[in-house]
Amino acid sequence: MHGPQALASTTPPMSLRGLSRPSRAMVARICSEPGVMVKPALALMPLLRACRATLAARQALNKGIKAKAGFTITPGSEQIRATIARDGLDKPLKDIGGVVLANACGPCIGQWNRQDMPKGQANTIVTSYNRNFTGRNDANPETHAFVTSPELVTALTIAGRLDFNPMTDSLTAADGSKFKLEPPTSDELPSRGFDAGEETYQAPPKDQRPSVEVDPSSKRLQLLTPFDKWNGGDLDEMFVLIKVQGKCTTDHISAAGPWLKFRGHLDNISNNML
Repeated sequence: MHGPQALASTTPPMSLRGLSRPSRAMVARICSEPGVMVKPALALMPLLRACRATLAARQALNKGIKAKAGFTITPGSEQIRATIARDGLDKPLKDIGGVVLANACGPCIGQWNRQDMPKGQANTIVTSYNRNFTGRNDANPETHAFVTSPELVTALTIAGRLDFNPMTDSLTAADGSKFKLEPPTSDELPSRGFDAGEETYQAPPKDQRPSVEVDPSSKRLQLLTPFDKWNGGDLDEMFVLIKVQGKCTTDHISAAGPWLKFRGHLDNISNNML
C-alpha cells in the first residue's frame, strides 16, 4: 500500500506498507495465513532504529517470552555490525530467537534460500527492507511482503500476528499476565561513536601486477573487453531496445532469482531480459 493502513480504529504512527492497497478484509485474510516471517534490516535506517528494536526485545525477555515467528537481522554494513555488537544491541535480538546474517541489504533479488515455505504457497512476511516487489525476497510470487520500521517488525515477531498493534494490544507474559510494549526511545547517534569493525580489504602485492584467469568455457564468469574509445561525437541512430508503459522496474526488465549465478557473465545474464 502507498498510504498508511489502519490496523485498528486509528492509524498508528508506525504503519505497514505493502504491494497494493488491501482492504481490512484482505489484511485479516493475510493474518490467518501460515508463515508470518519477519526480517528486520536494522542498519538500513539510522542506528536509533536498531536501539528501538532492541528495546522491544528486552521487554519481551524481561517478561519471559521470545519471538513467535522466524526472525533474521541483517546489518547493513560492517560498521553497523561492529557498533551494535560493541554496544550490546544485538544480544537481546538474538536472545529472543533472532539470527544475525552477513552484512548486506537483506535477502533481496531473490537470494533468500527459503526452506520453511514451498514456492507457490501463499504466505506473509514483514521486513524493514526498502524493496517489496513480488518475489523480491524469496522468488515466490505468492509471498505478500509488507514493509515497516525495524522496531515494529520486532514487535510483530514477538506477537506472531500481523494485525498486532503495539499502541493498543497486549502481550501475554510467561506467567500469564498481560503487558504492553513501552514506546521505543533511543539516542540519535551512538554515544561512543561508530566502530569501524574488521578491515577486510586485501591489497594486491605492490611488486607485481595480479592477473585474472577465467576458463573460456565458464558459464558463470566472463572477462570483459574494453569498449572502443569514444570518438568525441554524438551517438546517432541508436536502436531502442525496449519501450515500456505503466509501472515497470528493473525486476520486471531483468528478474533475478536463479539468474544470479550469471551475474559475472555479461552474455549469459543478458539473456534474462524482456
